[in-house]
Amino acid sequence: SLTGYRNWVDHALAANPDTRFFIALPWLTNPGSYDAAGYSATWHASHDGPFHSIVDSLREEYPGVDFYGIPYGQAAVELYSLYDAGRLPDVQTLVSGTDDAIFRDSFGHADEILVELGRLVWLRAIYGVPLSSYDYDPGYATDLKAIADAIMDGHDSDYDAP
Repeated sequence: SLTGYRNWVDHALAANPDTRFFIALPWLTNPGSYDAAGYSATWHASHDGPFHSIVDSLREEYPGVDFYGIPYGQAAVELYSLYDAGRLPDVQTLVSGTDDAIFRDSFGHADEILVELGRLVWLRAIYGVPLSSYDYDPGYATDLKAIADAIMDGHDSDYDAP
């Protein structure tokens, strides 16, 4: 239902009619209940279907108001795929509470590497920062800036901020 979105959009626009909205699709919960391919397929099905439909519906209901989508949940998809392929040297396990995993717990709260990658996706999505030249080292052997750039480069530009 769009009711919750409408409520906060109406509230924000009443306070500031120039508000721009970024709607983000997070990663899935309970990552251990999926294999990497299933996790990816499920997240992408949500992104390409219901997520874009929410943004499209809000754009239709609020003409002249800017709505954008941020696919930061794809960060977990990409890390899980790398982990499954044995190409994520910074991570020892999928789920752990000791900063050596993608997720801190079985529910799917982010461990540090996922937090860092998510931050980079948000930075690129909102501010358009070219991450390849961004002077910041997240401290991982895995090139998180390149992954974040790839996520945003592959995102449908109809849903990106200008």
